[in-house]
Amino acid sequence: MSKIELLGLNVRIIDSRDPTLLNLTGKIVYESKNMIHLLTNNSIKMIPKQVIRLESIADASIIEGKDIIGRPEDRIRR
Repeated sequence: MSKIELLGLNVRIIDSRDPTLLNLTGKIVYESKNMIHLLTNNSIKMIPKQVIRLESIADASIIEGKDIIGRPEDRIRR
């Protein structure tokens, strides 16, 4: 799952060390080395990858935040 492109993916946060992020849903609109930017209800939330587990809404696949840490272009090449 670590080689997928995350931009444009609709996701739901199913686990987080920060309880305020649980069940947050939205579309990933930007990704940096350690953060994803999630568009939710017309606002963009910056979420650290290290503290979350995501579920893809399209196919119910699970994405571990710690597995996607790193620059997107480097991750896809691995």
